[in-house]
Amino acid sequence: MNYSLVIPCYNEEKNLPILINKYKKFLINPRNELVLVNNGSVDDTEKFFKRLTKIKNIKICRVKKNIGFGYGLKKGLLASSGKILIYSHADLEVNPNDIIKSIKLFEKNRYNKKIFIKGNRIKLIKNNWTYIDIFFSYGYTVLNLILFRKNIYDIHGMPVVFSKKLLKNLNYFPNEFSIDLALYVHALKNHYKVIRFPVNFNKNKRKYGEGSSDNIIKCIKNSFVQFYHALIILIK
Repeated sequence: MNYSLVIPCYNEEKNLPILINKYKKFLINPRNELVLVNNGSVDDTEKFFKRLTKIKNIKICRVKKNIGFGYGLKKGLLASSGKILIYSHADLEVNPNDIIKSIKLFEKNRYNKKIFIKGNRIKLIKNNWTYIDIFFSYGYTVLNLILFRKNIYDIHGMPVVFSKKLLKNLNYFPNEFSIDLALYVHALKNHYKVIRFPVNFNKNKRKYGEGSSDNIIKCIKNSFVQFYHALIILIK
């Protein structure tokens, strides 16, 4: 099977050299494709991407203006050539070894054409989560359990792996992080077998740049935005 790993990048210039080095194991397989999305960055991300043109299984996708994580992810997923899609973050909080684990899980279950694999973040305190991080993460889980009446939890756990066919009938693609929920719910509606596996999502692994939820103001703002999109996903 050929896998496309999509990573939207917004102002991740300083993280990218570390990221590429960490994904060498994934890139060794010539059938694997790493799709890097310049998601409207205003730093020197594009300059770094131009240095990667000699690596055959790296594809660069460009978004002129940053609209959100979901928009950049959508562009990258649709530009991918792999039959099996994976997506993750560029900020180094996701362990690259978990990408390899997710591929092995997919291979193990490949007899089932409808599988949706998603990381489940564990040992949050040990991985440098604050109590505010944990409160909002669990709060979002509780909200979605109430809204969708399904065992949907740790919505933003990564990596995520699924067949490209899943995108075919997806009628709502949020421009921000609610894309995680949209894909998760879409997989459940289409009777995909959801497989969760434990991952360590270490907040201290981010070397440079700012996160989308690294202070309480951002957390509150994101909560309202995600609640709004959850309601839209519910009625779609």
